[in-house]
Amino acid sequence: MFQEEISRNYIVTMQGTSEGTQIKYYKDGFWYKKDSRGREGLTEYLISRLLTFSDLEEKEYILYEQGTVNGLSGCRSRNFLSRDQELITFYRLYYNEFGRDISSVLNQMNEMEERIEYVIRYIQDSCDLDVREYLGKCLMLDMITLNEDRHLNNLALICDRGQFQCAPIFDNGCSLLTASQSVNWNFPVEENVRIFWKNFPY
Repeated sequence: MFQEEISRNYIVTMQGTSEGTQIKYYKDGFWYKKDSRGREGLTEYLISRLLTFSDLEEKEYILYEQGTVNGLSGCRSRNFLSRDQELITFYRLYYNEFGRDISSVLNQMNEMEERIEYVIRYIQDSCDLDVREYLGKCLMLDMITLNEDRHLNNLALICDRGQFQCAPIFDNGCSLLTASQSVNWNFPVEENVRIFWKNFPY
């Protein structure tokens, strides 16, 4: 476990569009996140360790360390981008091209399958990249680990001098019923899992 004291000068973002948004710092080649509720840092660590036993290649997911940031629990991960690379989320990719929130477009579609196919076709047309397998791996992981926080800001591509590839899987901190606001601990774990499966949209 690491212990790191980081000044506010290293804060990169304090806001986001999801339930799992955390204060993020970037320092000396590491991204740091402090827990904002629950045990996101521990969860990130556990899920990334789980993936080391999977058939995914190391480059397909981010490995997290558990520790403390300014005395509070959190996690960190190494920067995986080279000098010429840029991380572009699905959300930002669409917004940069059309100037609108892709979620507003997807929300007009009735079926989840239709929404997924729309995203796949858009990225294929825009970036000449097939993300079907990448999305399948992300959603399979989410089903196994009970992750309620997969969205278009933690699905991403890497742009390298105009060429695109799928980003490693990251941001799994709202998994395992540890950080979600929707968990009701008046119910047994089994009931919370059943509710998750009932409401899982994929």
